[in-house]
Amino acid sequence: MKGLPFCLLMVFGFGSAVRAGYSFEEVAVEYWAGQGANRAMVVVDFADDLSFAFGYQWEGEKTSYDALLAIDACSADFTMLSHWDDSLGGWFVDDLDYLGVSPRGSSWSFFTASDGQDWQSSWLGASERVLSDGDWDGWAGGEWVWVGPGAWDWAFTGTVHTPIPEPASIGLLGLMSVLVVRKGR
Repeated sequence: MKGLPFCLLMVFGFGSAVRAGYSFEEVAVEYWAGQGANRAMVVVDFADDLSFAFGYQWEGEKTSYDALLAIDACSADFTMLSHWDDSLGGWFVDDLDYLGVSPRGSSWSFFTASDGQDWQSSWLGASERVLSDGDWDGWAGGEWVWVGPGAWDWAFTGTVHTPIPEPASIGLLGLMSVLVVRKGR
């Protein structure tokens, strides 16, 4: 019976870790692109229940746009369409596609997070954002809607949802660890 409190502590520990943000190991990653000691996570959200995460590894100085290029080059299932915009002085992402999935709206918006949970709209474009080890970048499909009354009063309908195993899966892991401890005795 000594193992039961430990296993319960593990299950509750997983729950509190989720509230504090996510680690890369907790995310359902489709694949990793690139090579190097630095790691970042790129989450592409097509709809509220349809998000995909891609890991990116690199050396030296790289941008979020470099991460998208590496993810695109790594698999024929992922495609990115982009163009250079002279007025913005950077690359503009026109479309992202994975496994033929279409976004919920006609636009993509770029988000960043420090923990994969608290996403904020980025004021930098992907080609201007220099990555640091541990960064989280997100892309959400959606629409821009005018919320007035000012000319700049627009709101984006999409947000980023990090794909993680559901809590029931974590509970099953805890239950299985209890069974393993009991069987070992």
